[in-house]
This record gives sequence, structure tokens and C-alpha cells, in this order.
Amino acid sequence: MLRHLPILLLAAIMALVSCDKQEDLSRAYTDYRYDIVTYLGQNDRGAVFEYLGHGDSASIKLQSTVGVKDVKTHHRVLLRYDFADNRAGAERDITVYGCSAIFSDSLRRTPTSPDSLPQHPIKLRSLWRTGEFINLHCQLEYTGQTRTMMLVADESTLELDTVECYLVHDLRGQQASFWRDCYASFNVGVLWKRDSFKCLRVHLNDKTYPETGYYDFKK
Repeated sequence: MLRHLPILLLAAIMALVSCDKQEDLSRAYTDYRYDIVTYLGQNDRGAVFEYLGHGDSASIKLQSTVGVKDVKTHHRVLLRYDFADNRAGAERDITVYGCSAIFSDSLRRTPTSPDSLPQHPIKLRSLWRTGEFINLHCQLEYTGQTRTMMLVADESTLELDTVECYLVHDLRGQQASFWRDCYASFNVGVLWKRDSFKCLRVHLNDKTYPETGYYDFKK
């Protein structure tokens, strides 16, 4: 779970509290969660999402009362929300405060040498697994244009215990400018379900921790 309040917004809230302590702030600004979840579609009540905790935690179905546009079913999104009640269980009602599209894709494979793949640098914030998904929070250089971001497996390693994967990041020749936050999620279930599979190794061209090079996710 990620919690962020922009500096300007935080300053505005502090000023409001100092001027009038009697006025309640909206929970949309004070009590919420940020999670990468899967959009499951709409039912008669509203949009439905699936939340997966770290590692192999059980899934939770999140039922909202809002509609979602321009998002494909089973794609991953960044959801800002809060639980509508305190009960526990495999299904929870939620109040949605925001839903943003992110890079959502499945693991790809390539016979091409990893050295020839475009790997424009990123600034890593976090890399973690939830179920069959590898999730990424990073910063990218803004271009204002469409770019390519994929997680690609080296085909020559697919039958080994450790499968070597690379984050492909291509600006498509566009001019880069300032850095901004980005979220991505990649379904690696095709590998994770294999009995012979032991470790997924993700290689990153990362300016934040350049000495690390790669991160292992062991089954």
C-alpha cells in the first residue's frame, strides 16, 4: 500500500486545519489506499477489482459503486480508494476516489540478444510481486508521446531454473525532459505455473541503484 500527498495539497490541508478546526476534511484527502489492482469489469452495482497482497496472499474482490471508462477488462490499474466498512473477508465494498491506467502487459519472449533491446534508463522506486504479477513503481523521463515498455524473457533461458528477463523501455526517438512517476504491472503466470521454474530475474537499467543490475523473485 502506498500513501502520497503532494506537497502543495498537504500545505493547503494544514492551512485549512489551522484556520478552522471545526470543519471536517474529506476522507478522500486523509484516509485512502493506493494499490495496483486488476479491473474485472462491471456488474449491476459498479466496477469490480481484484486486489492481491505481496507474494502469494489470497485475493480480495473489491466492489465499487462507480463506473470505469477506457480500461480493458483484466488490465491493471492504480486505484485510490478506501474500504467502505471494517469487516474482513474475500469480498469488500470500497469507496473509489480515483482510478488511473498504467502499463499493463504480459511477459513476452524474444530470441534477440538482450544487449540489442532498447533499455532507456529509469529511476527505480519499488519492484515487487503480487501473485502472478511483477509490479513496478519508477520514474521516467516525460516526452508527451507514446513509448514502449515491456518485460521480455530471454528465450535461451526459458528452460533453465532461472529465467532472465529484461525491462524494455523505448522512447521511440522522442526528446526526453523532466522525470515523472510511472507504474507498470506484468503478468508472469506463464512462467510461475511451471514446475521446473525456480527464479525470475529482472534486469533493469536503473539510475537510482545502478550497481544492483537485477532483482530475483524466487518461487
